[in-house]
Amino acid sequence: MAGISLFDGYKGPRIAVVAGEASGDLLGAALIEAVLRRVPEARFAGIAGPKMQSAGAKSLFPMEKLAVRGYLEVLKHLRELLGIRAELRDACLAEKPDLFIGVDAPDFNLGLEQKLKDAGIPTIHYVSPSIWAWRGERVHKIKAATDEVLCLFPFEKPLYDAVGAKATYVGHPLADQMALTVDRAALRETLGLREKQLVFTLLPGSRVSEIEFHAELFIETARLLHARYPEAQFLVPLVTRETRELFDSARYRLKALELPLRMMFGHAQEAMQAADAILVASGTATLEAMLAKRPMAITYRLSETTYKLVRKKMRLPYVGLPNVLAGRFVVPELLQADATPANLAQALGNLVDDRRLGKALAEFFGEQHLALRQDAAERAADAVVAYLGRRR
Repeated sequence: MAGISLFDGYKGPRIAVVAGEASGDLLGAALIEAVLRRVPEARFAGIAGPKMQSAGAKSLFPMEKLAVRGYLEVLKHLRELLGIRAELRDACLAEKPDLFIGVDAPDFNLGLEQKLKDAGIPTIHYVSPSIWAWRGERVHKIKAATDEVLCLFPFEKPLYDAVGAKATYVGHPLADQMALTVDRAALRETLGLREKQLVFTLLPGSRVSEIEFHAELFIETARLLHARYPEAQFLVPLVTRETRELFDSARYRLKALELPLRMMFGHAQEAMQAADAILVASGTATLEAMLAKRPMAITYRLSETTYKLVRKKMRLPYVGLPNVLAGRFVVPELLQADATPANLAQALGNLVDDRRLGKALAEFFGEQHLALRQDAAERAADAVVAYLGRRR
């Protein structure tokens, strides 16, 4: 049986690209658009989400296939994932693109990048794996697998410099995309919310596995908050129909239909900016909450086996990006066994009741927003374009 074709015989500038989840899709789309402004004839193909496809990328496999987290969860899908990676590897080796870009998804992309780099195909990894947080020894594997790493945070580049790996700090595209200030009164009016209404935004995650671990936790937390603040409204933006259906199923199961949970299809940034406080699963959404300049409590649950394995490898006492950027706890983190409805409801209640803390957090988050605003997509595109045409 014939293998897949990435570029269908196209001879112009060709870039193979793989993104593995919604945050990578957002980053990849902005990069693709910036590259095409410089090199309109460039073609992108590989694994892409809806935003990257809208920007012009051809996707050979659904991006959701890669959106699996946790050791045990990955093992269930390992054969399929290895098969997809082998097909992409073979296609790249056969068609010899000018460049391969792995957008995050390091467990999938780094092994692929190593094979391609060994075959003479330049590789860029866009988004440094969290070597500053856990499994710091990966820096050597990343150096071997990539020609260049594009870093989103300023503290990452020195880690690569220390081992002689090429890395470029480009800033974070979300900091460029999200406004420094927002008219919250107008935004609330647009969303049909009263100006003085107490609003909590719940962000249980973008992956199916995250909803499975977090839906009941978030709903029970909302139940406790509603008992304490009867007039409160809860916004629940979810990015896919599947995650929304899972969350809705948990509402039925917990008999929580009376709670004022307003389900939203996307519009997560607006929901965050309109909120008085945010409950957010650890990940890129914590950065979005910071850029929205709203108080937040960070949580996360994994299988016990996966959590124990991850915990042993962690290098920092915190996991949320606002705390990592600060180098200290500025917002509460309640993980695994500490992630209970009572603890989360108490943390969120403290945040909305302490106005001075909210003001201090907004000021700190504003400073971080400015520091991360580096015109990231343009900087990343500069790095990408430098590789095009080298092998022609």
